[in-house]
Amino acid sequence: MTTPNDQAAASQATTRQPSQRSAADPDQDPELTAPAASNVSRGSLELFTRSWQAYRHVVDLDLMEHRALTRALEALLLERGGGAPLGWMADLGCGDLGLLAPILRRLPLAGLIGVDATAAVLPLAAARMEGSPFPCQWIDSDLLDWSEARRAQRESDPPGPGPEPLSLVSCLFALHHLDDSNKQRVLEALRPCLAPDGCLLVADVFRGDGEDRQAYIQRYLQRIASQWQELPAAERQLVGDHLSASDFPAEREQFRQLAAAAGWQSHWLWNGRHGAEALLLLEPSP
Repeated sequence: MTTPNDQAAASQATTRQPSQRSAADPDQDPELTAPAASNVSRGSLELFTRSWQAYRHVVDLDLMEHRALTRALEALLLERGGGAPLGWMADLGCGDLGLLAPILRRLPLAGLIGVDATAAVLPLAAARMEGSPFPCQWIDSDLLDWSEARRAQRESDPPGPGPEPLSLVSCLFALHHLDDSNKQRVLEALRPCLAPDGCLLVADVFRGDGEDRQAYIQRYLQRIASQWQELPAAERQLVGDHLSASDFPAEREQFRQLAAAAGWQSHWLWNGRHGAEALLLLEPSP
């Protein structure tokens, strides 16, 4: 069950109770279900809505190979959940859980923590997990803040009844928004939060080894222009603008080195066809 320490660990976060309206229909307009809707401008809500619709279209059209990625995730998670009951799982940058919810419902979890800095998506995730056989906690927080706060609770001195170690942590297409130094901070913070037999799953976009960020951006923009014709032009522009301004993917081997320095051993579970999307399994080093 969720303990008071689970909530205290998010020192810069707020645990939000999803609205009943969002639980009725997980696919309704997130503008109507945003918990913080009264605190932001109409223009900001409209921008979020357009961005969210574009994101959902990218997923639904499989433009970033989400279907193959989901199959790889499902195989590993169901293998992990095929034995003894699991402890708590955290999904960092959970979004609406459109990919994971059907899989998570089949796992013998003690509970699920969904963390996302976009408060508007948390009711959508809660709706997808409504009626699950385990408790769920939804936290509006930056994933780095949450990870470091949870580690602080785990490593408190003198020791207190801090949060239980996590059996599973997933982070899907979220770390590439951080620069490499902050990626490493997340990896370092999460390591003491896991059980000895726990694991961290990172699905993300990565640069090729030796490829700088500008070359990666140009390569991906060309891919959008030439291969994403099913996506409306306005949404292609929106994705491209976001990519150019906010994406800082790590080099593949460099990310493995960051993980090793933070106490993880890792290997690739799945690689997309375009040399960008990939899934990495990280386990605590002996």
